[in-house]
Amino acid sequence: MEVPTEAEPRSDAARVQLRRRTVNLWHRWFRPAIVALVPAIVVLIALIVTYRLVDPLPPHRLAMDAGIAGTSYDRAARQYAQILARHGMTLEVRNSAGAAEGMRQLHDAASGVQAALTTFDSTQPGDAETPSSLGGVYDSPIFIFHRDSEPITRFSDFRGKRLSIGTPGSGLRSLFLQVLRSTDGLDASTQLVDLGYAEAITALSEGAIDVAMFPSEVDGSLLRRALGTPGIRLLSVSQAEAIAKTVPGLKHVVLSRGLVSLREDIPPADVDLLASRNRMLVRNDLHPALQYLLLEAMREVHAAPGPFHRLGEFPSEQPNDLPLSSTAEAYYRSGPTLWQRHTRFWFSSLLNRTMFFVIPVVLMLIPVVGFFGPRFYRWLHVRRIDQLHRALGDLSRDIGLRHEPDLLADHRKRLAEIESAVGSLKVRRPYEVDLQLLKFRLRMAQEEAAQMGAVVGSTAVRGETSRDSENLSRAGALDR
Repeated sequence: MEVPTEAEPRSDAARVQLRRRTVNLWHRWFRPAIVALVPAIVVLIALIVTYRLVDPLPPHRLAMDAGIAGTSYDRAARQYAQILARHGMTLEVRNSAGAAEGMRQLHDAASGVQAALTTFDSTQPGDAETPSSLGGVYDSPIFIFHRDSEPITRFSDFRGKRLSIGTPGSGLRSLFLQVLRSTDGLDASTQLVDLGYAEAITALSEGAIDVAMFPSEVDGSLLRRALGTPGIRLLSVSQAEAIAKTVPGLKHVVLSRGLVSLREDIPPADVDLLASRNRMLVRNDLHPALQYLLLEAMREVHAAPGPFHRLGEFPSEQPNDLPLSSTAEAYYRSGPTLWQRHTRFWFSSLLNRTMFFVIPVVLMLIPVVGFFGPRFYRWLHVRRIDQLHRALGDLSRDIGLRHEPDLLADHRKRLAEIESAVGSLKVRRPYEVDLQLLKFRLRMAQEEAAQMGAVVGSTAVRGETSRDSENLSRAGALDR
């Protein structure tokens, strides 16, 4: 017969202790964590699916048409590119032959152009289906020069003259054709000469043309060159206010005396000018986050005061022949959000989209979590109790069906393990009834096991007594 060593009971005791610690750890940490994690995982999956399908991440690259190279459009677009680069965005500035070509590229999705700087009257009927406006960016004063020998005071005097009013397809030509038609300055004898702005000044000084007009900044080199060229004169538009109210896209501005040069008193008197309204157009499918970023770049570049506008006047939701995008409307109404002002672009974009989707998704999940959450929580708490109930049921059946003395020790061992597991259970107050029912059943099983032990013990004693009596009777018979 083998004698059990001391290591075996120690190992059994260690296993029981480890099992108790594991059960305690499960009840203290794992089950509450699962109750919290399951709804969180459901919400997270719903957010990710909505986030990816409904509002994709903004791209890192944007192409913009900036018209003719070297113009104010081109310079402004390159300033935008520097600002966007600070936010990890790449703005590709593309040059074109004029407003008409820029609009064609904006309409053509295959061109990749998603934004364009252009004048007011560069769109056609039906254009609202593709681009929207982000608002006005600045007004470009238009300077009209003519030869001293030509008596010109109004646009009607342009009839029969040789005019340079921009190249075909440019916004300037489109606007001033409307002006000439409105003022009766265009007839069969009027000649339109296709020249660049610098070439027009040279041609005007040489007598090759009679009138040259071009947009320019007050401190622009082209304007200073024209003002310093002998034999040509800057025209003061006497009907500028009426023309600006008649032709959409034009504005009446005044070049104050001495504004070009105070020292030289240039110009020597106030000059009435017309200015073209410029705006930013974007494709309707441009990501809203990029529209906000462009609006911020427009504000940074054009918010400063200038010779013809006030501080903060631009960008503005000025009258347009295209509607403002919904993003621009929100921007002009309430400005950038708090985190857009104080965080980086990509992080603010993430916050905007998260706030936009979290609230609706959470609201939708409240009834789902409210229905399944308590049931799942109860299942986690009652599942272990049910397992112990089943273990007690199996043990009770074994005790009732199998009365062998050899199995009594095994029954007692299983009963001790169940008692240990029941003692380690910790449940919330709503589930104490289930635990008390388990303990009551455990006591019944213990009593049943004790009774069975007593029956088996008495049976064993009676068996030993009967065997002793038989042995004594046999011994007496032998003596006789």
